Amino acid sequence: MTKSCIIVATDFTSRADRAIDRALQLGRDTKRPLRFIHAIDPDTRKAPDRAELDRRMEQAVGYTEGTDQGGGPIEFGYPEGSPPSAIARECERTDCDMLLIGPARYNSLGDYFVGTAVDYVLRCTEKPVLVVKKRVRHGYDEIIAGTDFSAASAHAIITAARLFPQAKIHICHAWHVPFEGFNRDGYVATEMEGDERAKLAKFVELVAEREPRLADATTGLLRGGAFQAVKDALEDHPDALVVVGSHGASGFRQATLGSNTSDMLRFLDADMLVVNTRAAEG
Repeated sequence: MTKSCIIVATDFTSRADRAIDRALQLGRDTKRPLRFIHAIDPDTRKAPDRAELDRRMEQAVGYTEGTDQGGGPIEFGYPEGSPPSAIARECERTDCDMLLIGPARYNSLGDYFVGTAVDYVLRCTEKPVLVVKKRVRHGYDEIIAGTDFSAASAHAIITAARLFPQAKIHICHAWHVPFEGFNRDGYVATEMEGDERAKLAKFVELVAEREPRLADATTGLLRGGAFQAVKDALEDHPDALVVVGSHGASGFRQATLGSNTSDMLRFLDADMLVVNTRAAEG
């Protein structure tokens, strides 16, 4: 498989259907090759043979291996091992652009990721991971990304901008007054808001030096928490892709959005691109 492929993990259940559909759309739009994988757990009593696996994969994907479905060619793969680790290893082995997966469970919005294989995959691959929750209607026209002005958030935003070069970028930042219960003077909040607005403008200027099209990014400033800032932005752009950052060695970090990334994944009704920020953090 050539480089710049997109990997899609499926367990042959309906929860992977949206990730498969999104991958097919991205393949058509970007002309990237698609590699659909299903991990074979060695603890399974009797693993199906290759012919059976191909049959089930064709049924899930809707195409046979080797087909060019309007983008790049389609390939199937069946890495062996515990599914979460096998998926993560396959991403590193193929040097893919990104991995697409579906939510682990659909019991409730709060039941997406806790203690699941998805959480493991997100922590154990350095590749961007696109978690697909929503039905596919069209390509991503807009991207929402939070920032705390760190190198990690800059890396996540630039990565998303390059993976989806046609999408408009909206960068939002949440701020609050420290010890707000004691700082009741209105001028304190006014001064802080002005400072945060200037920092946001400077941040956009700096990321645009590395990715010029980010000079056209729109921005938003919210007094409050990062989760609410992104949620409010989604109300105006309900089909947007949300970008968050994670650190592979220590699991989800709070730094990128000023809030817990896993909470974003659990409770936001949006597709989410999780970008490993370990390299950016040094």
